Amino acid sequence: MSYSYQAILYSHILAGAIALVLFWVPVTARKGAFNHKKFGAHYRRAMLWTIASGAVLAGVWLFIPVAVNPNLVDNPAGVANLQRFAIFLLHLAVQMYASVMMGQWALDAKQSRRSLRCFSRTAPAVLLTATSLYIGVIGIMNQHILMLIFAPLGLSISIGQLRFIFAKQVAPKAWLVEHLGGYIGSGIAAYTAFAAFGGRTLFSDIGAWQYAFWILPGLIGGIAISRLSRQYRTSTAENTRQA
Repeated sequence: MSYSYQAILYSHILAGAIALVLFWVPVTARKGAFNHKKFGAHYRRAMLWTIASGAVLAGVWLFIPVAVNPNLVDNPAGVANLQRFAIFLLHLAVQMYASVMMGQWALDAKQSRRSLRCFSRTAPAVLLTATSLYIGVIGIMNQHILMLIFAPLGLSISIGQLRFIFAKQVAPKAWLVEHLGGYIGSGIAAYTAFAAFGGRTLFSDIGAWQYAFWILPGLIGGIAISRLSRQYRTSTAENTRQA
């Protein structure tokens, strides 16, 4: 294992740990307050480095797995397993990037969504659609549980983002739902990646129960996003009736 690979790996672990801790500060702080804005920006920076370094690591596992683990030289099944895991982590990287950046872009564009209708800001959602479909096919072919779960989750995120970008009209608080949902969605993917990566070692002795640790972040986060959406839609509807 080269020194450059180790440096990327350790920086990825450090940035990921910082992001996992920082995630809870803007989530629990009062919306719009100093801590919400300041630590939200720190979280986004830590996440972007985690995503970039994680994508590099997953790319190495996908294209040159034997360089990472020489024991796989005569183990094609082991190579295939590592490559599928790398594909799943690359999908999570795309999902995290699309989520965290849409969370920020929705905040920046709350007055007008026109700025979102450019290639650089629609490409992440389109790419997430493609990777979701891809891991869905692989998941079906290999009965890969995580892929079967996160394929529809990724699709729901990407379709929701594209709908928000291109819809002729959205609810007045739709930008806030996208902002909060984007950051929460990135946290879901981050905790899932941590559980999936660390779970291969920490939870390997508990058999199929290890999947619970991988699925729970998505389940809890999905419920949180759904409740936020209903909350702000209800609030908007009440304000409209009162007006």
